[in-house]
Amino acid sequence: MLHDRLSGPAEVVAPDGGRTGDVRDRLVVDENTESQDNLDPRTKRAVAEAMDVSLLSKGGRYEVQSASGNRYEVDIIDESCTCPDWQQRLPEGGCKHLRRVDHEIKRGRVPRPDGRLPAGRD
Repeated sequence: MLHDRLSGPAEVVAPDGGRTGDVRDRLVVDENTESQDNLDPRTKRAVAEAMDVSLLSKGGRYEVQSASGNRYEVDIIDESCTCPDWQQRLPEGGCKHLRRVDHEIKRGRVPRPDGRLPAGRD
């Protein structure tokens, strides 16, 4: 259900007020793919690295704690992160933290930006 909402038409406004057609749709991660060979290097790192993701507040703000212990704030709606990579380079498609939040939302591992748990977990 979450995947269907996030991959809907680009002109639709999501129930949480976020935009569809944003980073959540560009960073496609196939749920049935065991191999991550088709992902670009930054997305591979985002998925493979040890990170903890938690919702900070409704509206799409998440906290990502990296394996090194650093904590970054990711805004999935505004497509921003407080990490040095994002602050200095604005990488196309987002930093690994933004990509990881996207991945966790799509997998139903963290609440959606509206604060609701994925279908079947409410």
